[in-house]
Amino acid sequence: MFEKTLIPVSYGERPEELKKIGKILKNLGSTSICLFHVIEAGSLFRGSDISWLTILKETLEELGLDVEVKMGADHIASSIVEAALHEGADEIYMKTKRRWQIGTMLLGSISRDLLRLSDIPVFVHKVRPRLPGDEEVITREDLIILYATDFGEASVRTIPYLMEFQGGWCHILHVRGRMADPFAEEIEKRRLHEKLLAVEEELRPYYGRVTSEQMVGDPSSEVLHVSDQINADVIVLGRKKPAFFSAPMGETAERIVTSSRASIFLVP
Repeated sequence: MFEKTLIPVSYGERPEELKKIGKILKNLGSTSICLFHVIEAGSLFRGSDISWLTILKETLEELGLDVEVKMGADHIASSIVEAALHEGADEIYMKTKRRWQIGTMLLGSISRDLLRLSDIPVFVHKVRPRLPGDEEVITREDLIILYATDFGEASVRTIPYLMEFQGGWCHILHVRGRMADPFAEEIEKRRLHEKLLAVEEELRPYYGRVTSEQMVGDPSSEVLHVSDQINADVIVLGRKKPAFFSAPMGETAERIVTSSRASIFLVP
């Protein structure tokens, strides 16, 4: 399911950094990489030598990956999304960067546009996670995955990707509002407990450890809190289909994506 990954690259990309990314993606199951560069209108590098792309291609091929280079023009996020669909990519990978000395991870406007526009999963890799390939001592079995679910259609679509991630520990989290009275609260608590147990059983063959919990509160705040508590490497989220004229990513998902210190795998 992660077999082909599209990686947007820009002029000045460092081969050694891309090699680390290649190792991570290969350990997560990617065998094919599409390096995609968008030439912006009016760019100083428009029409310049693109031998740097060949160097990046050769760097990834040294890892045994099948690599192709594609180029687009004009609006960056739209071009990336269109290329991912045309090339049959299973996911789009992007790595965020730290903004000066600020400790939290921030997403730029291009990244936000990409997350809103993409019809395929987007893997947002942030600095903190110990993803396999980051260091020699880290393996896939060390991965800690936080699966945030509201049991809706968007959340259900993430299950096959969770099975592909595998790892050492998958923690399932459901955050809800409080019921009107104690009796209704207890009924809802029991109902959700059964649903969480069912998801646990579904994912148990793919992880060394599977746990779950339900909480009452603000979904984005609780997801971020639990992620920090368990030192999650990746938060897996579903993105709801937007209503007409609504914010395409949704307030809860956007806050988690932009505020989390863990990586994000967002399934549209």
